Formats: sequence, structure tokens, C-alpha cells
Amino acid sequence: MDLARAVKEGTLELICPEMELLVCPSYHESALKGMGVIRSDDLGRLYFRMISPFSGAGARHKSLFGSKPLGELYAQEDYVMLRAVDENGDEWRSSLLRIDLSNQIPVSGYQVRSNLFSISRSRERKQIDHSSVRILIPGVSALPFDSLTHNRRSVDGQEIGFSSSFDHHQHTIDAATVTFRREEGGFLSVSAFHDGILLPTWARLMCHTLSFAVAQTMLPIVIARDLNNREDLSLHSGPFWHYASIMYSPVPFTDVQGTRDFWRLIQLFFLYVEKQQIEPNPLLDELEGIRRGSQGSLQTACLTLAVGIESIAKLLLDDEFSPLVGRPSIEPLLRHLDSWQGDVGLKGRARGALSRLMDVGTADLMYAWAAKTGTSEQLVDAWKKLRHPRAHGERLAQESGWVLYCSAVELLHRLVAYAVDYNGPILKTSEPGWGLRQP
Repeated sequence: MDLARAVKEGTLELICPEMELLVCPSYHESALKGMGVIRSDDLGRLYFRMISPFSGAGARHKSLFGSKPLGELYAQEDYVMLRAVDENGDEWRSSLLRIDLSNQIPVSGYQVRSNLFSISRSRERKQIDHSSVRILIPGVSALPFDSLTHNRRSVDGQEIGFSSSFDHHQHTIDAATVTFRREEGGFLSVSAFHDGILLPTWARLMCHTLSFAVAQTMLPIVIARDLNNREDLSLHSGPFWHYASIMYSPVPFTDVQGTRDFWRLIQLFFLYVEKQQIEPNPLLDELEGIRRGSQGSLQTACLTLAVGIESIAKLLLDDEFSPLVGRPSIEPLLRHLDSWQGDVGLKGRARGALSRLMDVGTADLMYAWAAKTGTSEQLVDAWKKLRHPRAHGERLAQESGWVLYCSAVELLHRLVAYAVDYNGPILKTSEPGWGLRQP
């Protein structure tokens, strides 16, 4: 917790008498050596400064002077990793960095400064027969906690005060005991304990799960993982503020049952993405893009939501529903078209139109899914009205655009709920006046 506060408040300072930039992808070759400091600024952003004496020949490694024109991609060997040993002897390693020293004049040495996405360290510890993960997330909005903490204050053995608050929730997720707790300073603590192994991806997947459930991107500031005889700790860079968003949680948790539904959705969503074992996960990427779009104007939010739903529907439903016309029915027409001696351009367009009949369009997928699940087709209708005008640059009226957006968000949540096998209530934002009454 002390490290989390230091990063967030901009007071972190790790003096490092030993620093070097290691060349990717092997990390066995050092591009530059020196000493310096790792700090955080007042926005919680991590960065490092390093001073490296100019040693003449051998100091100009190509990975540090290979700046490319704008728009040109960098290869893996163009990146380096910071390795730093702090004053306590702990070794820290950073995420990948791009360093360009081409504009520096090394009179007595190079001065390197760069932001860091994250840094991590490992320590040996006493052998344990379980694994654990702890995540600290700053600035989290209210969650539906349902477990009490009692606080008693006493002086000289005499009780002078008593208070209690709903500030945590405990759940079993894939045989791991997970506790969600509100901490001082606006932090959310997520702690998981497992008799088996909690994989390194566990913390990231949990952050994505919480982000979906509360419709707000959750950025971890500290992740700690204990396994066997090793303790891994990583610090992550800010800023950690949360932009205004017009998204909302898929599950209303205004009563006891709603609270149970909320945590049930978290459990099912986490298990779904964990079992997929896809890196990077396209569903998580699309959901993150939709959330970021919701932080802009209504026009931007509508466009990112409409296009995101199209992609997500193909991801989740494509293997479940068959095309309207099978390949055996189309192939004779294609062969006939190949022998036709008419206009080449028209022939190509006709072939394309016939080929598309063998595919399932996104709208067809969602209408078939709606019929199967009993979902209102009006949600799909609203998505179509939102998708086509926004994709072609037409501007939506504020009032009608908001109505279509709310309906499309409910469609998104129902698609994901169906995929993860959640059958509880979803906030019915497609209904008029939903924001003026208790769900």
C-alpha cells in the first residue's frame, strides 16, 4: 500500500547505482550502462533518469540511434529494456522502451530520460504451498459490497467508539478465494488465494472483468504475486484519473438480488475470458475501445459502439448460426458466371454478391440469436439505425442518437451475457424513462 500511495502521489524515488539498457529480444547485450533514479510525477506517471559516461567506441548501439520516419514500424530489435538495481539491492526490469539519443551531444556522457509503462521485481521468499495475487486499483467508483467490517476504538483498554461499514465482498472464482475490499485513499484491493497456481495473466484478466462490470476502465497501480518460493511485484504508470463516460453497468445493483447478480456476472465473465487463453483477446480489445469511445462526444460514442457491436457479434455468434444459402446451392451459379463473356467489372461484382450469400451477415446473426434467446428484435433494429448512418459520416440528432445509443448498449450487454452464460437481469435502458426510476 505504501508503494501504491507513493506512485499515485508522485513521491516514489528509487535511487539506482546500477542501470543499463538491455537489447531486445535476448536481453543479454547491454546497449548503455550508467546510474540514475526511478521516480513518479504528480500524475502517477513512472519515469527514469540515467546518466551514462561517454566511453567512445561501442557506446553508440544502433538500438539507441535508430529513429525512423513517422509512420514506419519499428522492429523488435529497435527496443530496449531498462534493468536497474536500487539502493536496497532489488533488481527492477521495465516494459519495452524506445530510446533515441541522436539529438544529444555526449560532452561528458549521455543523459537518458524516458517514461515507463511498468517496472517489476522478483524476490525469493519462504516456500509456500499456495499462490496469491493482490491488485491495488486507485480511484474506483462505488461497488456493491455486501460484507461488514466492524471497527472498535479504545483508549487504555476502554472502548470509546464503534462503527461498521459495508466495505468488502468475498467470492469463489475458479477455486480461488477472492476478496474485493475498499481501502483508505480510494483504493480497491483485490486479493486472491489458491491452493494451486494463479497464472501471471490472472490480475490483468480481473481488471478487464471489473472494467466490463462497472463500465469504467480499471487501471492497476500495484500487482503482487506470490508463488512457491518467489514474490513478484510490479508498479504501473498513471495517470489514474477516470474520464467522464456515458457508459453504465450492465447489471442494476440497487437491491440485495442485484448485488448478487453483479458478482455472479463478474465470476462468469472472468471464467469465460480465462478459458479462452487468447493473447491478445479480441473481445477485451473491442470492449476497451467501446469504453474509450464513450468518453468522447455522443457522436464518437455511437460510432465506436455500433462498430464494436458488429465485431463482437461476429466473434461471439459466428460459429453458432449457419448461412442462409449453402455452398452447394451457389457453386453452380459461380461456374456459370465464370463462363459468361459479359462485362468484366459487372462479372466481378456479381461474383462478390453471390459469395456474400454464403456468409452470415452481422444483422442476420443477431436476428437469429434474438429469435433463439427471446431477445427483443427492436434492440437489433436500433443497432442497425445507429450503425449505418454513423459509419457513413451522418450526424445523429442529440435526442434520437441518445435513445439509439442506450438501446445498443443494452444489446451489447445481452450479447456478452449470453456468451458467458449469465441469465440474470440486464439493465433495460432501451425502455423509455429507464433513468428516472429504480430498475
